[in-house]
Amino acid sequence: MEPMRKKLHIFLSLLGGWMLLLPAAGTMYGQAIKVSGKLCIPDRECLSDSTTFTDSLTTGSAWSWDFGDGSGIVTSPTRSVKHLFQTPGLKTVTLTRTVGGVQQVETKTVTIGVPPPPFPNWKRDTMICKEDLGKLVLNPYPSNAPNGAKYMWFPKGDTTQTLRVDSSGCYSVEVTSESGCTYEDKITVKVCLEQSNQEGAKWYFGNNAGLDFSGGTPQPLTNGQLKTPEGSSSIANSKGQLLFYTDGIKIYNKDGAIMPSKDTAALAGSPNSTQSALIVPKPTCRGCEYLYYVFTTSEINGQKKFSYSLVDMRRNGGKGEVVETNNLLNDNTTERIASVRNDQDSTYWIVTHDYGNNVFRVYHATKAGLQGPTLYPLGAVQDTPSKGEGYMKFSPLDSTGTRRLAVVVPGPPRNIVELYTFSDSSGRLSGPQTIDLGPAPPKAYGVEFSPDGTKMYVSLQKGSAVGDTTLSRLWQFDISLGDSARIADSKILIDSSATQVYGALQVGSDGRIYLAIKDSPHLGVINEPDEDSQNEVRFVREGIFLGGKISQLGLPNFVQNFTNESSGPGFTYSDTCSNQATNFQASPLCDPIKDSYTWNFGDGSAPVSGQNQQVQHTYKMPGTYTVSLRLVNRCKDTTITQRITIIATPDPINLKSPIDTCTNRLVLDAGVQAEQYLWLRNGVPLARTKTVTLQPNGGSGSYRVFAANGIEAQCFSQGATQVTLRRPPAYSLGPDTSLCVGGGNVVLNAKPTPTNWNKFQWSTGETTQLITVARPGTYFVQVTINTGTPQACVNEDTIQVRALPKARIAATLTPPTGCTTRDGQILIAGISPPSGSYTFEWFGANNTLLTATGNTLPNVGEGTYKVRLRGNPAVCATDSSFGLRAVRTLRLQPTIVNARCTLPSSGAINLNTLGGTPQTYVWTGATGAGLGTNAPLLANLLPGKYNVKVTDVGGCDTTLRDITVGITPERFLSLGPDRKKCIGDTALLIPSLPLIPGNQYKWSTGDTTRRISVSRGGTYTLTVTNTVTGCTDNDDFVYSLAPRPTYDLTKEVPLCDIDDGAMATIAVRGGTSNLSYFWFHSEERTPRVMVSLIGTYRVRISNPEGCEIIDTARVVVRCEPRIYIPDVFTPNGDGNNDVLNVFGDHLTDFEMRIFNRWGEVIFYTNDINQKWDGSYRGSTYPPMSYPYVVSFKSKFFPDRPRESQRGAVLLMR
Repeated sequence: MEPMRKKLHIFLSLLGGWMLLLPAAGTMYGQAIKVSGKLCIPDRECLSDSTTFTDSLTTGSAWSWDFGDGSGIVTSPTRSVKHLFQTPGLKTVTLTRTVGGVQQVETKTVTIGVPPPPFPNWKRDTMICKEDLGKLVLNPYPSNAPNGAKYMWFPKGDTTQTLRVDSSGCYSVEVTSESGCTYEDKITVKVCLEQSNQEGAKWYFGNNAGLDFSGGTPQPLTNGQLKTPEGSSSIANSKGQLLFYTDGIKIYNKDGAIMPSKDTAALAGSPNSTQSALIVPKPTCRGCEYLYYVFTTSEINGQKKFSYSLVDMRRNGGKGEVVETNNLLNDNTTERIASVRNDQDSTYWIVTHDYGNNVFRVYHATKAGLQGPTLYPLGAVQDTPSKGEGYMKFSPLDSTGTRRLAVVVPGPPRNIVELYTFSDSSGRLSGPQTIDLGPAPPKAYGVEFSPDGTKMYVSLQKGSAVGDTTLSRLWQFDISLGDSARIADSKILIDSSATQVYGALQVGSDGRIYLAIKDSPHLGVINEPDEDSQNEVRFVREGIFLGGKISQLGLPNFVQNFTNESSGPGFTYSDTCSNQATNFQASPLCDPIKDSYTWNFGDGSAPVSGQNQQVQHTYKMPGTYTVSLRLVNRCKDTTITQRITIIATPDPINLKSPIDTCTNRLVLDAGVQAEQYLWLRNGVPLARTKTVTLQPNGGSGSYRVFAANGIEAQCFSQGATQVTLRRPPAYSLGPDTSLCVGGGNVVLNAKPTPTNWNKFQWSTGETTQLITVARPGTYFVQVTINTGTPQACVNEDTIQVRALPKARIAATLTPPTGCTTRDGQILIAGISPPSGSYTFEWFGANNTLLTATGNTLPNVGEGTYKVRLRGNPAVCATDSSFGLRAVRTLRLQPTIVNARCTLPSSGAINLNTLGGTPQTYVWTGATGAGLGTNAPLLANLLPGKYNVKVTDVGGCDTTLRDITVGITPERFLSLGPDRKKCIGDTALLIPSLPLIPGNQYKWSTGDTTRRISVSRGGTYTLTVTNTVTGCTDNDDFVYSLAPRPTYDLTKEVPLCDIDDGAMATIAVRGGTSNLSYFWFHSEERTPRVMVSLIGTYRVRISNPEGCEIIDTARVVVRCEPRIYIPDVFTPNGDGNNDVLNVFGDHLTDFEMRIFNRWGEVIFYTNDINQKWDGSYRGSTYPPMSYPYVVSFKSKFFPDRPRESQRGAVLLMR
């Protein structure tokens, strides 16, 4: 080992000395050149596979590169440079850097390889039926596969050469040669009618909140792992299946696990960054989108960094892996980031904004990698943290191929939104238009566009300072209006809140816009964002429930196109006018699979079938029709229906043409009914009415009329005519005239001038020259004369026939002093007009002519009188009527005493005289029948209406009608106090009330009698209504039933009364302990008694409720069987104890057997009185003990079994 160490020491010493002797210009740094990218000749189709060379030394100021392939020297202003090697082989790359004015040289040798060959006969798109899944096998090289090739399939990272398709989607395979170069191609497999373009279907945000739009209607997701106050981003595949999501710090895969990474560092986003993250697919030339940029922005109060990481979804079994982390793009950025896809080439634009200036950075994600940025210094300088925190969003694409970019710039001092124009094709940004939102707070935050691109919504957060009273607000602006001022003026307040903080706005694939509300379990929802009023947009603050999860300020950030509404098969239509062809356009089921179409137009016509996507149909009548389209191909058979409205086409317009006429007034009439009209004269709009009136001065010319229906006047008919209008001779009916209505007439002459008018047409319908009219009004006549011109001349005039006025009369009336006196007078005190002579005629009742002829009518009584004035030609004869009525001094006021319910005839009316002197009283009832009382007091009245006519001393009478005597409500019914009885009892309910005629009874039981008998407990209600007085009263009666005592009493108690001192116990058992007892025979109050006599005993048993039962028990003779058999007897003939006597009582069915020593029965009897004499069959038995068995039944207890008794008797001689 020692020689080796010595050699190593010498080598290192020589190496160090050699390096010290090298001049500065030639200093070598062996690892100074960093190589990234592929070392392969380029893919000619994709123009990719460039290699990036980076100088690891950061102190250089200038760089030049020689790539060793003859392409020349490349000078670069930065440390990094990209190069495409056109030929394979070994290449020596030389870097010359300048550091402090001194050049340094570095070299590195690389080997450039050749990629695998293209895939033969490869299809890039196919549509299959769902039933075909599992049958399609993909193979990039069916033959002649490259030696040593490796395969990497998307989406699951399979490494086999072939892959069987088990679901729809994009499949790509990257083939890597032995040299490390790759070739890739893809195929998109679509399943018929399977929904696609759902990359924005999965949302994760806030505190574990989420929404799933893949089914159309969003549903809460409760498996989210995010807890972020602001920005997030998520991405799904085209079928809406989750790939991954992020808060800009951690990336979570579809299972909610943190995605593995080659670098353990967290992403460079921030939880407090407005748009902390944005996921953008990395375009590929021929591959699927399996690489994803994860762009992040850090908090503006922090590092202000804009970076990207890269996720490869082929790895980890299709769950993804982070393969690059935190590639820095800008270290001075705001918190904004937005992206949009250019659908023309499937590339992506990414836009950010610098901090401290007004510069936008536009990056372009292409198949060659991330290009740019292009810098656009536009709009306001964003030089405070607040100004760098608002949202930035793209609008949908408009018809010109451009879209709007909205940038929220919060205050203080004022909030603004900047609207820019962006081109998808070029990435060019221009503008802005500035919309002033007013002072901050509230602070502007979120922004979003309606799906049709015409409306912009902005959210503002209420102030958080102590004492701040500003509100969170949601505003709508109509950006289709053009200039900034009009857009600002279109502002509509959609909602506001003093308690909730409004956050981000994000459109969903369902066409609705969602509003984040801090710390809320709901999102706000703008249901109809294309509409333009607060009511029509249908905003709901608690619009969708988050399944128990909580919203914060942020919502996920998406590429704008990822949340567009998806479309499926269907049809569109245009030209919806009756009697004109309506065009229908079907969209295919599963293009390019051929469909057959069957149209049913809903108007009774025959269906139309074929393979053409476009058809026409003509509806004869306007109306609403249900159109159905059946689409059939080898995969599906489906029917789609829509309701369409056909608008009536106005009838054809038939204008006479040409028109050559001589008249002062010509009316042109379109002649058809329509919603709108337009007249043109010589091509210039003239009127928008059904008719136009022309006059000779300028009336001649070319006329065209349009009659149209529909909001846009899309259904129309038209007509045209040429008019030549000549002026006729002058004509006049003369001056206006007058007549007296009802008393005269006037003759009108249609030919007051010498002109030879020879035809007349009056407005009355008459055609004569002269007409007589008797009514005032306006009269019109049209006259015609033949002047020798091509057309006769027509003229017209009107005359006013006015009614002559009547005289206006003023009179002084003197009424008579009494109703029966004739001392009244009428004096005509004034007449207008006063000039002229008048004559007077006076008329009395029944138009009777009176004798007075002057201006005074004296000595008249009460009545109506008429005067007629004549004689003045300036006025018509005038009739005027006057009424004379004596002054009534009689004033009466009734005092009413209402009747009582308990005394119906107790009402009264008393007339109080307040003025005048009454003389007579005539009282009548409601029917007019007289009541016979001539006095001011009418008493003893039933309720009702009464009339009285009172005449005073002057003969004047006053009638008071409908004086109403009412009824005074009072209680008159009582059912008495509630009662409580025992179960089984019956109660008689009798109401206490006056027995008044007309009483009607209605019990709650349905009975209608005055009294009822009840035996069931409950509440009983009686309502009594009197049909005479109308009085009604009711009362309730509660009938409670208490239980009777429960107990157990033995009905028969045995007692053997022949026993001296024998006692029987009668006992009440069971029941509750608080029962009371009373025995009638002994007045004892105990539950049991002792008796010694046979008989019946009664007991009363009571409970605390007062319910009692009287019951009986019988004490009966019940003695036990008794039998006595002597122990010894002496049958010796001495007359004493010669036989065996058996003594018994209270028994039946007696039997006795006596046995000898051998068990033989030597004596049997069933008669207790039969005696044994000690013999058997005439033979005497010797003295000894003889056993016996006696059996019997109980006399008093016959149900008992037989009893047996054994013993022995001693026979002695």
